[in-house]
Amino acid sequence: QAPLCADVVFQLQGGHRVFAHRVYLATACSRFYDLFTLEEPPESVSEGDGGARDLSSWGRGFLSLRWEPVADP
Repeated sequence: QAPLCADVVFQLQGGHRVFAHRVYLATACSRFYDLFTLEEPPESVSEGDGGARDLSSWGRGFLSLRWEPVADP
């Protein structure tokens, strides 16, 4: 439900969440590498859209990306 070391969370339809590690995703698929090397939002992402980025032009599997600060376990 809440893995300690995952640094990526996929939010699926129906509210399901899948936790992953971006280093494994980036080495397995060039599209994930491109995704994780996008310019990240500024450090102060507490207001507004939370650093959201529209990815609908990337294809069917990608709708949007949102950076959220998470407490280090």
